Amino acid sequence: MAHPLLPLVLLILFLAVFAVIGYIAYSIAQDIASKTAKKMEDKNIRLSKDGVRVGVKQKDGQQEDAALQSLLVKAWSYSSWPAYKSRFWNKQPQEAPASRKSSTAQFDRRTSAQAERKGS
Repeated sequence: MAHPLLPLVLLILFLAVFAVIGYIAYSIAQDIASKTAKKMEDKNIRLSKDGVRVGVKQKDGQQEDAALQSLLVKAWSYSSWPAYKSRFWNKQPQEAPASRKSSTAQFDRRTSAQAERKGS
């Protein structure tokens, strides 16, 4: 015969195991939430009960000037590459492709031949 308190002991044991599993899940969730909030705050985003607040990072004039100067120096150095051909500066007369030269010469010969025929 089973002891009359056995079902009660099994119920308490089951509830204790369930409570431990629940506590572990809760602590993991809280740990993940706090780490996520810290990472978001590092990026100037804060979560609160009122909603999300995003902070704006301010740049002073000196930082903006340094960034602009860096950009201009890069553009200047890239424009002086030997293989760089700009449409606006360092222009050199370009020769027509070989196919154009031959077609132009043929056109000139035809027009001169037609002009001679009309002239005679």
